[in-house]
Amino acid sequence: MNDSRLTLICPPLRTKCHADENPVGYLMRLADTNTYSSYRWLLKGRGVDTVDFEKLYQTYLEASWTGFQYADPKLAQTCALPNIHLISTRLRYCPQCLQEDNYWRIGWQIKWSVACSRHQVWLQDLCPDCHKEHSFLKARGSQSKCLEHLTQADAIQAHSSIVRMQRFLEDGILEFENHLFNADHRPTLLERCELLEFMWKWLLIGEDATKPSRHKFQYVTDVKVIAGQCADALFSDESGLWRYLQTIHLTRASAIGIQQKRLVQFYRQLFSEFTEPPFQRLKEVVEQYATMNLIRDITEKHTLFSNNAKKAQLWYSFNRACNEYDIASSVLTRAIIDKQVTAHYEKTSSSYTKCAIYRPDLEKILPHLNGLITARRAAQILGVTKVQFAQLQNSGCFKFEVPPREEYCSTWQYSKLELETVIENINRGAATVTDDCMVLSLTLQNHIRGSIEMPFRRVFKAIVSGQLIVRKPDDNICKLGDLWLDKTEFTRWLKKLRRKSDALSVTQAAKVLGINEEFCYQLVNSGYLNHKVNSNNAKVIFPDHIRQFRQEYVILSKLSNESRLTSGSIMELLQDLGVYPVDYEDYEKLRQKLYLRAEVLKSTKLLHYVQHLPEIGL
Repeated sequence: MNDSRLTLICPPLRTKCHADENPVGYLMRLADTNTYSSYRWLLKGRGVDTVDFEKLYQTYLEASWTGFQYADPKLAQTCALPNIHLISTRLRYCPQCLQEDNYWRIGWQIKWSVACSRHQVWLQDLCPDCHKEHSFLKARGSQSKCLEHLTQADAIQAHSSIVRMQRFLEDGILEFENHLFNADHRPTLLERCELLEFMWKWLLIGEDATKPSRHKFQYVTDVKVIAGQCADALFSDESGLWRYLQTIHLTRASAIGIQQKRLVQFYRQLFSEFTEPPFQRLKEVVEQYATMNLIRDITEKHTLFSNNAKKAQLWYSFNRACNEYDIASSVLTRAIIDKQVTAHYEKTSSSYTKCAIYRPDLEKILPHLNGLITARRAAQILGVTKVQFAQLQNSGCFKFEVPPREEYCSTWQYSKLELETVIENINRGAATVTDDCMVLSLTLQNHIRGSIEMPFRRVFKAIVSGQLIVRKPDDNICKLGDLWLDKTEFTRWLKKLRRKSDALSVTQAAKVLGINEEFCYQLVNSGYLNHKVNSNNAKVIFPDHIRQFRQEYVILSKLSNESRLTSGSIMELLQDLGVYPVDYEDYEKLRQKLYLRAEVLKSTKLLHYVQHLPEIGL
């Protein structure tokens, strides 16, 4: 059986190779020296018609007269590269190298080689005369004249970062303190090629694509821009890689969703394909960028991320934020609506909307959010009953008080710190008990007996303002229900209060409200303004009735004066929210437009004005 192995035929005239000579170029030079019309005359066996750098190199090693046994070790590494990283027969060259030494360097055939590291100029692919590409295999044919012009091509200076990238590709050299690579772990030539290919292809990602497609890199002139961007990323200043990541992350991506998917794909591919120690620092910078820019939860299942990245991530899912920071979902929802916390929404393929929370915002506002409590908890802190606390609600007793609203917050919200401060201040002003004292809760039960409207609110405001002095037996902090009142002092205060609480006629009530008398009668007769009937069978209105009316309703004309908006524009604004006057469906209309206060609060534009209406007497 004949030996089909590829072998080199020894010609009459022999020549040794250069240390970094292209095996195909050497074969063509050897054929030219012997004036052979075809390089095939020098080979026999299988593979004569196929250009294979590795096979030719191994064949030359068996012929001692070629000198390949003493060639640069980089030659063997380059020939062993997969074909995807090599240009097989097309010429790429440095005109200045050809002027000095008339042979083809193997380094020029690496697809990612774009510059000559010796002369610091761009490599070229085309003839300066005909502007066409050329092949080794046709060097003695129709292209022979063009090859003579290659040394005359203009040498174009390459940027210093391009030269550094070329030296890194060829030798793994890092000429200065490069923060992206560890000098103790030099990547192999194959790893260096794979890194540059990876970096280049991501710079060519298509419009609104989430990952790059395979590109065929033809000529140096076509890739100068992306080669420059890649060199800037890896071999310029410390911000270079950050600029590169911003480019592939944000350029040609019209939506945040595409940008996010693109960043995820880049991260996954980089960490999956480059697992060796030489790339650890590079991956750390990429991880830092991803951690700062990924709007998503990074959990334990994301194994490519380090523990530090999981701790430093800027975004949490909504549910995780609630769990990690121990806050109610309703509280966090209200913070988002109030723009205290930034949130990002993303619709999934299953029509489910995911919500991500920006952690720095949440942590900044967290002390305030943690101090928010429900009305039930507020009553417990004050030590009062649910009914008693209801009298304090929406009455100006508290600086921070948020009423429930649909799609905003389902419960009343109060500040825990404010309520605790109220209790502390009341206790600080407490005196010692006297012989004629009674616990506050019993005082309300036994001495008022419905003789005044909103009795607990009246007592609370009197205590806070210093009109009533509370008493306690020791220095311990007491809640409101456990404090004491002197009977004589309380009786004296109650008599003064009753004198001030004389009932008003409808006419007097109209003056207090600042409205037309006829309109006031309409409000009374329609039940919007509560009243009582005295012993003379006349309708009378107490101050508490007026306060209750102000808290439940808003008169359009008053709101217009306060907000400086026309009545018509306010009505249009409320109609867009589905809010209409209370008599919208009634046949008998009121003389003025009247709205439920809780309904008007739905408008964020009017919220500020409406919240202060009871306090400013409208």
